[in-house]
Amino acid sequence: MSTTVPPMPQEAAPGLSEPQRIVNTFIAPSKTFADIRRNASWWVPWLIGAVLLTSTSLLINKKVDLESMVREQIAARSGPAFESLSKEQQAQQVAFGMRIARITPYLLPVGGLIFGLIIAVILMAAFNFIHEAAVPYGRSLAIFFYAGLPTIISLILTMITLAVGTNIEDRNPRNLVATNPAYFMDYHTSKFLYGMVESLDVITIWVIVLVGTGFKINSAKPKLSMGASIGTVASLYLVWRLIASSLGWV
Repeated sequence: MSTTVPPMPQEAAPGLSEPQRIVNTFIAPSKTFADIRRNASWWVPWLIGAVLLTSTSLLINKKVDLESMVREQIAARSGPAFESLSKEQQAQQVAFGMRIARITPYLLPVGGLIFGLIIAVILMAAFNFIHEAAVPYGRSLAIFFYAGLPTIISLILTMITLAVGTNIEDRNPRNLVATNPAYFMDYHTSKFLYGMVESLDVITIWVIVLVGTGFKINSAKPKLSMGASIGTVASLYLVWRLIASSLGWV
């Protein structure tokens, strides 16, 4: 009597570790975004970004003339209304703004998290409604935070720029690295023009491509093309830049 030995069950391929996911985001992003289907963890890239963003913001506060920067920002937002105030009222607003500026670096991690939570909802809604991608919220959040990892390059370069003592007077403290054409423009020119030119940032374009790649790989609809996926993200970003630039948020 012969017996048939049942085939041994195949073990599932091991998932990527967090360091592997981070490295692969830069050199083989499809591996990272495919692994998100297995595990939608997102806190590691958020934590890395939060630490670097806080460190960069603290360094900026030390290097710039905080009072002049705050005064300029208030004047840009308020326009003639600020200039019509008395010197004492202007000083009170500037003093309050400086207090906010000093604590802002410590609030950025929470702000970044809230921003990510909101953007993940928008991306999920757009892809699931337009492309029937059926990407759950957890994966959308993970895609956003991992795709945002290239921004740490800008943060590191900004810290190097500040550390070497480069003169940043009359420069936009949020755009201190020459990764976009607005870096070479006068910051005090048209805010709308500056904001739109600033959107042509190589790091931002990289992030847009990564977000599109992540949703393409995680989409339940196989026919979703890479071009359509990246185009959807680029369109959403363009709408945001038009709104932000129109409001002078640059």
